[in-house]
Amino acid sequence: MSSVSDFTALITSEHQSSPKFVATIAASVEGFVDQINVASSASEFYDLDNAVGAQLDAVGLWVGISRYAALPIEQYFSWDTNGLGWDQGVWYQIGDPETEVTTLVDADYRQVIRAKILCNQWDGSLPSALTIVQTAIGNNAIPISVTEHSMAVNFAVEATISRVLQAILEGGYLPIRPMGVNVSFTFN
Repeated sequence: MSSVSDFTALITSEHQSSPKFVATIAASVEGFVDQINVASSASEFYDLDNAVGAQLDAVGLWVGISRYAALPIEQYFSWDTNGLGWDQGVWYQIGDPETEVTTLVDADYRQVIRAKILCNQWDGSLPSALTIVQTAIGNNAIPISVTEHSMAVNFAVEATISRVLQAILEGGYLPIRPMGVNVSFTFN
């Protein structure tokens, strides 16, 4: 960190004894010292571990993922969903939205950014795809079983995760799908 004394120490010996000159130089360089200190610490604001709010948004856009995600609306009538049967669910009408946009909180967004960084470096292998899914979920202890079929892969997450993370995985926000391969997710 710079300080005003770094610059007042550069005053030649013939002017160091005049306090008004030293005070004038100190007042003149104080704004520059503040700018140097902010500029030197700016990289810390955009560190993925320290960034919050707008800085985290900038990091996310830099790696290629937004803070906003579309979630399917689950309030509409359904035959086989508890709580949405007769007299419980709302009937879908033409023009009603099928999705709602939600904003990820910083903790979830940080997980998704980490997963997107891994996607950007993905080598196309199944073990690294599994690592990406575990990173997105944020817990490596959650068991995830992988079932391979002919040109299809299913990731079965054996735990309850939030609707937001389910929408991130199912919505294609993290591109872990090789060309021509169908990737699906199931959640318990």
